[in-house]
Amino acid sequence: MVPALNGACGGSALLSRPTCSNGPMLLNRGAAVGPWPTQLLAASSSSSSSSREQDNSSSRGYSSNAPPWASKGRTYGSSSSSGSGSAAFFSSKSWEDLRASPELIEALKTIGVTKPSHIQAEAFQTLSSKLKAKHVALADQAGSGKTLAYLLPLLQQLKRQEAAAGGPVTQPNSPSLIIMAPTTELAQQVGRVVRALSGAGLRVRCAVMTGGQSEADRRSKTMRTQCELLDGGVDVLVATPGRLVSHLEKGSLSLQHTAALVMDEVDVLAGGEVSYAEHIAPLRAAAGPELRCVLVSATLPQHTFDELQELFMGLGAAFGPGLHRTATGCVEELVDCSGGDEISLESGTARKLEAMMQALDRVRSPRTLVFCNKIETCRVVENALKRRSDSYQVMAYHEAIREEARAASLQTWLSAPSPLQPPMVLVCTDRTSRGIDSMWCEHVVLFEFPRDPSEYVRRVGRTARGAGGRGVVTVLVLGKQVALAKDILARNKAGAPVHRVPRLFNE
Repeated sequence: MVPALNGACGGSALLSRPTCSNGPMLLNRGAAVGPWPTQLLAASSSSSSSSREQDNSSSRGYSSNAPPWASKGRTYGSSSSSGSGSAAFFSSKSWEDLRASPELIEALKTIGVTKPSHIQAEAFQTLSSKLKAKHVALADQAGSGKTLAYLLPLLQQLKRQEAAAGGPVTQPNSPSLIIMAPTTELAQQVGRVVRALSGAGLRVRCAVMTGGQSEADRRSKTMRTQCELLDGGVDVLVATPGRLVSHLEKGSLSLQHTAALVMDEVDVLAGGEVSYAEHIAPLRAAAGPELRCVLVSATLPQHTFDELQELFMGLGAAFGPGLHRTATGCVEELVDCSGGDEISLESGTARKLEAMMQALDRVRSPRTLVFCNKIETCRVVENALKRRSDSYQVMAYHEAIREEARAASLQTWLSAPSPLQPPMVLVCTDRTSRGIDSMWCEHVVLFEFPRDPSEYVRRVGRTARGAGGRGVVTVLVLGKQVALAKDILARNKAGAPVHRVPRLFNE
């Protein structure tokens, strides 16, 4: 039996040894029972920079066109935001210091954003001028406000061009700004942010275009609708890579008059089965000579950055202070599920399920993410949770589920909690770690340990987001994973990055 953790967010109560010495074991704040590598828990509050997607302060209700931060009831950038997390999140510069336009500042006030985060200030200065670098790599920890960081300077440039021209400058079939996101879910989320800014007064025509429809007639109808939208003129196009290429091949999309192409979660694109060069080759071939590329990521190891520098000559960088770090308000619990009289995959999974149930009961977050590496494991976890149907509303999110059902699960999980509802648990694969933002996710469970440190950072970044954001991460490990997990959590506690910050070729 795993003992309860008093005060999950930074609690310091001394924990006793579990009554069952062969079961999962949980200790407090890096303490260990016996010499390493005995069973342990390191529950550490990371001392790195805080990072919440600043886009989260509106008190309006959530709707299909509202940004993902809506109805959380927080106002970031106000005098009420205080503490070390707030200081680590916000830049000392104001929007006026950054020379943001009055129109932009007023739109930001409407959605409750009165101060820039560190990465927003850095990106605004870098992207507001092509004198520093034509192409820019923009990177900071998950939740630091990167979506606004690239949108605001690029949209301000578009609005200034419109003011100088006395009207719209976007050409039919050639959006002024294109944002490429690796998943449908992230594309839709970015689209909500653009529409929120537009509704706040920064008027732009935005369209989100993705594929993936299972039925042929639906695919055909969706493509026709998208072609009509492009033909009518779209200022900002948010799309997945495959859909962009499809429209290029069809002739319904041109990049000849596109000023900037943003590639969100660029490290995910670079690490996929298709090489990064293959992803961007058709886009760069179709672009005009003045196209500016902005490469955005929460994790950017040196080898990935080197590849990008080879593809984009003279690449500049806008890096935030939290790059490759976890958020200040994140409490990490490491639970060793090794041991027992029987050593097998089945017994290890059983001990993990026991530890997961206890963690869910202990934290009781209104929204929880449970990450698995494989679809088969997702199903095992789903079935175990559904046997406790009175305790949790369980949903699944992975590739084996039809697109419509998957989208419905995510929309439900992202919706505002109701006091009458049980806590919601979304069992998922890494697809959900790609930039998805929920203000109510206060608990992340890593049922299976991620395959690399970058994925760890992305998963953990789904909670404790923003200035003052707090959350608990429960990491379940077996055998040899314990040493690796202990090292990562120790680095997080010390505020050290899991990867070193990449350097430019000429540095």
